[in-house]
Amino acid sequence: MVLLALGICANVNARLLLLASQDSVLYNSFQQGFEAGLAPASLDQGVTFTLAADYTPATQPNSGNIIIVAGVEAAKKVASINIGDSQVIYTMLPLSSYRWLHENNVLFENHQVLFVDQPLNRFVDLAQVAFSSMKTLGYLHGDISAKHTKNLRKITANHGIQLKNVSLQSGRQLAKVLNKLMSGSDAVLVLPDPFLFNRRTVQSLLLASLRRKTPLIAYSESYVKAGALLALYSSPEKIGLHTAELVNCLVTLCDKKKQENYPKYFSVKVNHLVARQLGYQLMSANDLQDLLKLRVGKHAD
Repeated sequence: MVLLALGICANVNARLLLLASQDSVLYNSFQQGFEAGLAPASLDQGVTFTLAADYTPATQPNSGNIIIVAGVEAAKKVASINIGDSQVIYTMLPLSSYRWLHENNVLFENHQVLFVDQPLNRFVDLAQVAFSSMKTLGYLHGDISAKHTKNLRKITANHGIQLKNVSLQSGRQLAKVLNKLMSGSDAVLVLPDPFLFNRRTVQSLLLASLRRKTPLIAYSESYVKAGALLALYSSPEKIGLHTAELVNCLVTLCDKKKQENYPKYFSVKVNHLVARQLGYQLMSANDLQDLLKLRVGKHAD
């Protein structure tokens, strides 16, 4: 499916412009959720869809007052465009990429962002819902994910859980680090870190989890398929739906606008085969998800 073929309005002066980083299954799924979530008032403005690589102001002058920028490559591309007084919504962005874009002065001042990452308190809530007797949560981090340690320690303390954070740095023996991490941890939390979780590290972490019978709580569905016990994540389609709601809010001038937003919609995945291997009897993913939703209202995500 080619994004350019899905233009809702042929008017080059469309007030809504969606720039996507790639024409791929991931971004097509995002677009489906985005289209489904747009309110009639937003659709009345007209929407133009295009790939960031194909967008040039000379051939497609930008006069849109809302630009939806999906993905890192699209964010880099739009940074070179004169957007006038348009408002920008960055979406499909990892928190680490957003920070990099901010540090490199790539972001427009008048913007909102929707991260693909889950808020930390949601992971801790999931850990406590799944393992009610949890006392200690292990956390393996590299240089990027180390930035979460302070907030994670505060959140776990509020939940009556001790955080055991272990750093994996270059030159340190992986087996010793993982042994230290698993020892005394009731479960281990894995968060995104592009410099930490390469193929070798992930395989070693999954094997250590099985050997030490210590469950992993991860951030993607693929991690559970590979051998993690639990995952908390938001699909591209759900990110698209939430992005559309941010657009609807801008169009109707609602008073709920926040600059930084975490996914409103999320899913829980359980690997029940791994649960049996580890000796756990967990409730279904749907039940865990429902219980987690009851807790979400307590936090200002």
